[in-house]
Formats: sequence, C-alpha cells, structure tokens
Amino acid sequence: MKLAVLFSAPFLMAASGTALAQEYPTKNIQIIVPYSAGGGGDTVARIIADRLSDELGRQINVVNREGAGGEIGIAEIARSQADGYTLGVFGYPDNFVLENTRDTSFDSDSFEYLAAFDDMPMGIFSSPGSDLDTLDAVRSYGEENPGAIVIGESGALGLLNILAFSEELGIDTTPIRYSGGGELMNALLGNHIDLASTSSMSHDPITDAGGTPIGFAAAERMEMFPDVPTFKEQGVDLEMGVSRVMVAPAGLPDDVRDILTAALDEISTNEAMIENFRSASIPYRYLNADEASDMVERSNSVLSPVIEENLEQFNGD
Repeated sequence: MKLAVLFSAPFLMAASGTALAQEYPTKNIQIIVPYSAGGGGDTVARIIADRLSDELGRQINVVNREGAGGEIGIAEIARSQADGYTLGVFGYPDNFVLENTRDTSFDSDSFEYLAAFDDMPMGIFSSPGSDLDTLDAVRSYGEENPGAIVIGESGALGLLNILAFSEELGIDTTPIRYSGGGELMNALLGNHIDLASTSSMSHDPITDAGGTPIGFAAAERMEMFPDVPTFKEQGVDLEMGVSRVMVAPAGLPDDVRDILTAALDEISTNEAMIENFRSASIPYRYLNADEASDMVERSNSVLSPVIEENLEQFNGD
C-alpha cells in the first residue's frame, strides 16, 4: 500500500501540472506598458492585446506605468510573477540602454522575449522655420558652428541616435531632453529647437506642420514613406530603430510559454491587425520568440560599445 502511494504521488503531481497548463489562461491577463497612453508602445500593446484576447479567450488589460524613461514600468514587469498573467510591451532597446546607463533592478536576463511586432527606424527632422532642412546643410552649419545645432529627444534611444548621427557627420551638436514625445513635438514645431531625433511614427505630424525629414536610420527606404531618403544613401553609415517587443518575466513555465507563443504566431498574419498597424503609421514586422531573442542578442552586442563610449552623455542627461 505504501509502495502504491509512493508511485502514485509523482504521477498525480505530473497530471496536476499538465491540467494546470491546459487550463491557462484561467483569468484575465495584464500587459504593462512603461510609457504614457497614446505613444507608439502603447498603441502596439493595445492592437496586440485586442487580437490576443480573442485568441486566448480572456480579457487582456493594458496598464500604463510610465516614468523615469521607461524604467519604472520595465522594473515592474521584471519583478512580476512569472505565471503568464503579467506580460510587458516596450520598445527595445530601451531596457538595454537603461540597464547600461543606470543602476536598475533588471538586466538582460530578467525577461523572456515572446515576440517583436515592428521595425521603426529613427529619424532626424528639421523644424518648420529651420534652414537646416538637408543633410548637407546640417553638416556645413555644424562644421562652421560647433555645438550650435540643438537637437531635441525624448528618450535614451533618441539620445543614442543623436550621438551616432553627430559622430558620423563629424560635428558637435547640443542634445536637449524632453519629458515625452508630445513635448518634443511642441518644441520642434514651435521652432524652439533646430532638429528632433524621433522615430518614423512622427513623420506625418511633423510634415503636416511644415517640418522636414532629413533622413531615416534604416537599411532601405520605407514603403510607408518612399520619398524620405535613408542616411546610408546620403553617405552616412547609420542604422538605428525601435522594435516593440512582448516579454514575460524570466522563469515562465514552458507550457505557458508555448501557449502564448503559439497564440502570438497565430495572430501574426491577421489582416485586420496588420491594417491597424498601417493605420497607426507603424511598419509591421513580426518576429517569433526565437527570432526576437536572436535580434536582441545581436543588437546588444552592437549597442554595448556605443553606450560605453558615450556613458558621460547618458549620465549627464
């Protein structure tokens, strides 16, 4: 009898574990976005949440935890229970820049990457009243007036883009930080700064107000904005962008991970969802869990030395 109990206990435990995995999800899921409502990361999270909710048969709530350049929300994702009921969506490489420039409670091993949804290049835009509306004009003025060109940004990636842009052109510029994309747009469109470092998502509001895109830090011209040249075709070797990723806290059970990644793969070809990305001027590019993890690993190795070389700029920001 005792022998039967000994043999049956592991069997029951295994059966119980399988049943739990099969039941996931048994309650609502939350997606933490470390930015304010209305931005690119928030938009992506809400588009995905809508379709993923249908696929999993559970309500998915998007919760904004903005502050400290994304650090507050990203830290909350990292310390959440790894049970599949708290996920996160943020713009990579925000987490990598933060962990390498601040004393954060998270690092690269704090997350499991489940998918990536877009590939949005960074750009440099001139203000409506600026004469610096071409790359040649920026280079010439910058060479003759070191530090005179003021470029606004609203996050770590924006600053990284400014540093790389200035280095490639061989000029000194003056970065200035704004608390968010809205404040940055107001400064640029109000002609309070010369240029802005922001993503391609800002193209329409800037050009509608008379601003000019100088170029995108992309490998090739965007299908969405075919008239905007890349920096590469203008002789500047610069590629930099943001990719919104969905993550879970590290330690997610394999069975739960499999259910989530299968659901994400399933919705990845949904035409209505892809159209939602287009309508939001977000270039859709889906990477599954393995592809997203590989992308992050490769990008980390490229960004690490750039951040290290410019650590003073980040710490002084």
